[in-house]
Amino acid sequence: MPQPESRPGTLWPIDKFFIAYAAITVCLLGFAARHDSFALLLIFGHVAMVGLIFILATNLSPAAQFVRQWSLLIYLPFCYKQVPYLVSALHLHVADLTLAHWDKAMWKVDPVFSLSSAPNHALTELLEIIYFLFIPSTLLLGVILWVRRSRQEFRYGTFLIAATFLITYVGYLIVPARGPRFMDYASFYPQLQGLWTFNFFKNLLDRLEGTQYDCFPSGHVAVVLVGAYLARRISAPAFYCFAAFAACIVFSTVYLRYHYVIDVIAGVALAVAVVTGGPWIYRKLDSSGIGSAHSNG
Repeated sequence: MPQPESRPGTLWPIDKFFIAYAAITVCLLGFAARHDSFALLLIFGHVAMVGLIFILATNLSPAAQFVRQWSLLIYLPFCYKQVPYLVSALHLHVADLTLAHWDKAMWKVDPVFSLSSAPNHALTELLEIIYFLFIPSTLLLGVILWVRRSRQEFRYGTFLIAATFLITYVGYLIVPARGPRFMDYASFYPQLQGLWTFNFFKNLLDRLEGTQYDCFPSGHVAVVLVGAYLARRISAPAFYCFAAFAACIVFSTVYLRYHYVIDVIAGVALAVAVVTGGPWIYRKLDSSGIGSAHSNG
């Protein structure tokens, strides 16, 4: 008779990570609530999410466990959309000038605008499409993990992806920045133009994200590199395809002027930290011990 994947009431590592992030965010929202009652609504949302985690942990029905496995699709967007509110409510200093200064100090020129000083329309079109496919590709990787690997390996993979996202959100609050394309001097450089769909995807992405401060570290870079590591666990073809996609994402973040080079460097460093430290953290948080073997390799 097959053993259950976890005992009723057992919290998974991703559950504990979500709860820790919720605790940090609630503390920050508590400061904001002194001046804006809307923060109380966001606090309620985090409390409700934590409550849902505990409810799902006690319910071993297939439907409840399916929702639990994919709960990051609920919580990550909720957390991401709060970044600009917290930056504004807490009156955080915007760090674009600092990041641009670090770039120039390292490269002696502005590497972002130097790279795309003579933009190629076809390349710009292709890179914008690839950049837009960041979320769909991450979801596709999750689906492939779900179909091709065990549920324990899926939980380990989603833990690494969710941890990477949440750590970047903390980074956005510590070093809030909008990106090179919003700098005043960006208008002095040739504007990026594509062929057919560039403006559509660019404007659609801007509408979906809204006003964001999501530069440092580059979440795109960190997540796709962690995704390439997870794709290696699926198959060699999956790894090569995702690695090529990751390389295009890394290049596009700078070429399209979404990120400073220092953001990319920080994103690479975060991915390395998650890949190397993630297995140890996962084992420490895995109270059941069932999924720990899948965090090796």
